[in-house]
Amino acid sequence: MIEARKLTFDEVWNSTTVFFVDDALEAEIDQEVATLLELAGDERISELAAVDESTIAAFIASHPRALEVILHDIELSEEKFMRIISLLRRIGRLPGNFDAEWSIEKIKSKIIQEPDFALFVTRLLMDGKRDPELATCIPRYYLETLNYREIKGSSVAARHIRYKHALIGTYGGRKGYKVEDQIRQQLVNIQTQYGIGFEKGRSRMIETDIDFAVPSLQDPWIVIMSSFQETTSSGQTSKARTMRDAYEKLVHNNSRYGENRVFVNFVDGGGWLARKRDLRRLVQDCHYFLNLQHLNMLEAIVVNHVPRKYFGTNEGR
Repeated sequence: MIEARKLTFDEVWNSTTVFFVDDALEAEIDQEVATLLELAGDERISELAAVDESTIAAFIASHPRALEVILHDIELSEEKFMRIISLLRRIGRLPGNFDAEWSIEKIKSKIIQEPDFALFVTRLLMDGKRDPELATCIPRYYLETLNYREIKGSSVAARHIRYKHALIGTYGGRKGYKVEDQIRQQLVNIQTQYGIGFEKGRSRMIETDIDFAVPSLQDPWIVIMSSFQETTSSGQTSKARTMRDAYEKLVHNNSRYGENRVFVNFVDGGGWLARKRDLRRLVQDCHYFLNLQHLNMLEAIVVNHVPRKYFGTNEGR
């Protein structure tokens, strides 16, 4: 069993994994791109087909992901597209009152169920940049993407790159889950060997959502918070503050009740190397600091700090 100890900042800095490589995840993303490319090859929107509004309207009404293909082609995010639809509803270009924004799922559903709406969306995507009214209320940066008429005949290679780029958020989110699964698997192995459980959720002791509480949320003797960032984001400083607050609450609890509960920061990824100041604070504000290269230290942390009453019949196997 690897000894449980507090890593130094230099150890953390030199052992941080810049990019997490997972072949299964890469295959998942490639499959999604392949699905979108297959849709993009539909004769109704391929470069061999005539640019016809009714044909394209029929295409986006025929498949739940067809709209996604066109949005990727014009490089307009679903979120920005939702804002544009909200604007059109507010200025009366679409019937009905504007009381709440439509989700992308609702927009897709209306496209499938309402032919007139499908045609309206098609015209917007094909020629919205030429609409004089929209030019007064949509920034040109977004308006000029509403030009599917001109870019419809993209090559497969160009589309492949665009579609993969459009999935970067999905890729990053899933990668975070994959890294968290590495922690979960370690805890499963510990549970198998020692009978010590773990839970995920909100704890009254910490008053925040905990990624992993060992042995339970009701009585957490080990609190693990995780963050994997390959790129920087505005939320990193906020995440670091949340982790620090959780640590301080646990320290206060220990001081008040004379206990030895511990807070573990699991932080990794090149995005944290780019936020060296925040990373240094995260290393400082915890009882133990782990990353992928030091994850095998978790067993000793659990064994050393969880009260013996929580050990099951499997102890020592």
